[in-house]
Amino acid sequence: MTVSPLKIKSTYHLPLALLLIVAVTLAVYWTVLDNAFISYDDTDYVTGNMMVRQGLTAPGFIWAFSAFHAGNWHPLTWLSHMLDVSLFNLDPRGHHASALLFHTLNATILCALLHRLTGLLGRSLVVALLFALHPLHVESVAWIAERKDVLSTLFWLLTMWSYALFAEKPTVKRYLPVLCCFAFGLLAKQMLVTLPFILLLMDYWPLPHRTPSLDKKSLINLLSEKIPFFVMAAVAAAVTIRAQASAGAIARGEGNSLFASAGNAFISYLTYIQNMCWPTRLAIFYPFEPERITPLKAMSAVTLLALASFIIIVQRKKRPYLLFGWFWYLITLLPVIGFLRIGGQAFADRYTYIPLIGLFVMLVWLCADMAASLRHGSRIIAGITVVICVLLSLLTNKQIGYWKTSYELYSHALNVVDRNWLAHNNIGILLSQSGRNEAAMAHFRQSVALNPKGSEGYRNLGNALQMAGRDREALDAFVIATSINPVDTESLFRLGYAYLFSGDIERAQQEYVRLLPLDRVRAEALLASISAMGHH
Repeated sequence: MTVSPLKIKSTYHLPLALLLIVAVTLAVYWTVLDNAFISYDDTDYVTGNMMVRQGLTAPGFIWAFSAFHAGNWHPLTWLSHMLDVSLFNLDPRGHHASALLFHTLNATILCALLHRLTGLLGRSLVVALLFALHPLHVESVAWIAERKDVLSTLFWLLTMWSYALFAEKPTVKRYLPVLCCFAFGLLAKQMLVTLPFILLLMDYWPLPHRTPSLDKKSLINLLSEKIPFFVMAAVAAAVTIRAQASAGAIARGEGNSLFASAGNAFISYLTYIQNMCWPTRLAIFYPFEPERITPLKAMSAVTLLALASFIIIVQRKKRPYLLFGWFWYLITLLPVIGFLRIGGQAFADRYTYIPLIGLFVMLVWLCADMAASLRHGSRIIAGITVVICVLLSLLTNKQIGYWKTSYELYSHALNVVDRNWLAHNNIGILLSQSGRNEAAMAHFRQSVALNPKGSEGYRNLGNALQMAGRDREALDAFVIATSINPVDTESLFRLGYAYLFSGDIERAQQEYVRLLPLDRVRAEALLASISAMGHH
């Protein structure tokens, strides 16, 4: 009789499996504690955020729930950053340690959850190790500004755990914790809006006792118990869109046609799978380039995705875990896949933090089932698993090194991703701050040449030109920046200042009036100073 590989059902093995996950994750990620804050977004979230820098305070608590800062509304994430400041001040080691703690917790809970749902500890352990060690997840852990990823995933997994308990014995007492965990997750990041669909997938597998007949009545019951989750998800999605729109982050313009966005989305589904299998050229930013999205590429991607879905649906009775994992992947990527484009990226490593779990489940369960028919199958698959985990560990440790400093991070992005306008822009800022203004201008010009519809490059170019005493050129750059993004508060401020510096007080005043509804405190102070100048 052949023993199915990776079937370790003895419950006393679970603590050992969890200890292994903790030990391996900490060993691989330990060097992240030596990394600095990154100049991209870490300033908005922590180092330059005056509310967060005060630590946990009553005004900070109110601000966390009321502000649309940096184009986001995630009060629980803000509070976690404030707690870190209270505990560690601005020592990046403490902030990185918190992110690593959350990532390690997520991996252990994922293993325990899958074991509880399926009784297969070996497979659950491998999925958790792939999740913990994959280089695509470095961005979510090593980037302090991405605390929302690791924190929201903690509540995602706790929601699933609570739902598993509810599914064993459906009562109101067990239903409320599911709702509470889901609500906390939405307060950390609205990525959880797809979780109600995943709960429905769980009803199919690995909780088939909830859908024994798939008749109309049972389906209505399962859907009706998810209604509060869908309502909460809809509200969270609306808040997110409003927050992103308030920061001008929702992509607009000719290059953002429906075809370009949809084509990029379908291609990105396959790109993530490619990067999962071959994670060697990863970067902080991959620019969206609509001119590279051809009808042939888009239709090929749609065809491959449709074909894979068809095969998996055909196999659903024999291998239900394939349907669970595949549609987990497709559904959980929907909010960030780019049908509604937010930001200038085509895709991002951090977006895979939750979705890859579905693919890992598919692969591990399928390989284990296939190996079960082979002689010494369990030994073969165990050996392959060890090799893969070692390779992933080495790649992940190397990837963590690229996040050591901002300059190393952006330089690596330029080396591995063509036409990387954001890396040029961010390196330019670093050079400008270090006094190398001419070199900075060269990078800013590269940035605006590659991304002529981005306001930040023109704003930074304007700053560099102003520092070089080229005031007329600087003013022109600020005008372009504000025309591209009329709600960019920093560009409006810089344009007003440029007019003021040139002696055109009237036009400076006009810009600060435009700034008024966006940044009332600063605009009122500037208008008051202009008014005082007029009296003199």
